[in-house]
Parts: sequence; structure tokens; C-alpha cells
Amino acid sequence: MQITAVSQGDQARLKALRTMRAFATGLLILAGVIFVATHGRDGFWGYVNASSEAAMVGAIADWFAVTAIFRHPSVCPFRTPP
Repeated sequence: MQITAVSQGDQARLKALRTMRAFATGLLILAGVIFVATHGRDGFWGYVNASSEAAMVGAIADWFAVTAIFRHPSVCPFRTPP
């Protein structure tokens, strides 16, 4: 077993990654709270509800796509049309 030291640059990148993940998770939670708060309302609030729903769907789709890309960077596990 080999123990490797983490450089200062790596520590800074890990901290930035944690900050970005926390910010993205916070925005997803905010969109969920707005969706629940405006659910079933008409008029302007209906548009706010639809926008928050679209934000949640987009965030989850992006998370799924990025996770799939980086878990299989050189081998595509599914077939794409020519």
C-alpha cells in the first residue's frame, strides 16, 4: 500500500469542488421548495411553478449525463444512432 501526499493545488481544487457541489445542491433544493410552494396556483405563480419544475428536471438530467460521461470516459455503454 502506498500513501501519497496531497499537494496544495489538489487541496484547493477539492475545496472548490466541494463548494460547487454544495452550491448546486442548494439550488436544486431551492427549486424544489419553490415548486412545492407554488404547486396548484394559477396565473403568474403557475409560470413560476413550471420554471422551477423545469429547473429541477434540467439539473437532474445534467447530473445524470455528467455522471455517465465521467464513469465511462472511453467506453460508451449504450449504442448511438449512426
